[in-house]
Amino acid sequence: MKLSPASAAEAREEIRTYLAGELERAAADIQTKVIYNTELPWVDGRKQICYLVEWAAANGPDGVALAGPYTYTLPDISSAEAKRLGSLHEWRQQLLNLYAGCEIVVQARLKQPLVDVPDPTRTKQLLEALQNPAAPRIAVNCSVREFIRIGTDEYYIFNGDWVHNPNFSYTPTFGFKPRKADPTLELPAPEDIQIKPHKFLTPVPAIDSDGALPGEAVGFIMVKNGQVVDASCSPLARSVVDKVAMFYFLGKEHGPFAITLT
Repeated sequence: MKLSPASAAEAREEIRTYLAGELERAAADIQTKVIYNTELPWVDGRKQICYLVEWAAANGPDGVALAGPYTYTLPDISSAEAKRLGSLHEWRQQLLNLYAGCEIVVQARLKQPLVDVPDPTRTKQLLEALQNPAAPRIAVNCSVREFIRIGTDEYYIFNGDWVHNPNFSYTPTFGFKPRKADPTLELPAPEDIQIKPHKFLTPVPAIDSDGALPGEAVGFIMVKNGQVVDASCSPLARSVVDKVAMFYFLGKEHGPFAITLT
């Protein structure tokens, strides 16, 4: 088991050395600064000291890395993007959740065979259910992006957006009720689908005069054990989370912080 750095100075040096290897650069070309450190209940069941280290390579990329129970940086997320994950405390906490989700994925792949190979029959059933045109909300442009099995739990990330079926009415008291005997929605061709922003679990408006359908352009859909789990991301944060959606999914459930981004 890797030991966490004993000080901020050790954390900065650990990240500098790690990135020098990853980026194939001289360590002296990489600037590092500890921006947050705390002891946290980690995914291994133990309390771990975690350091978030902001880094920048000379004339190159930048980001925010983790030094602690393991050493890593999310290569697709820059420092500026990390700060879009929420307010001062939220974005730091959200990053730590992302790193927790990342470690869960890595450890599962090391310890269990075929954890990222879904059952094709089950996957087909899920896709059919998500895209059911007679449901209150319908996934469009939907495909499997990523899958992982953690113990007996199955997590999917699907590409896709939501269309909210205007053939249903909705009230908080009675939920969704079909407006007609057959509530099947005839969707246009995938390339012609336009989505007008509409919040789920509110009264569903009619289709716009220009053909735009009420719904949510979410980009990704999370499913655990056959059930949709909605992401609580602000629009600003969603484009960042979209890059690491599975880490977000697992970090949201198992990470050290309980965060709702609105």
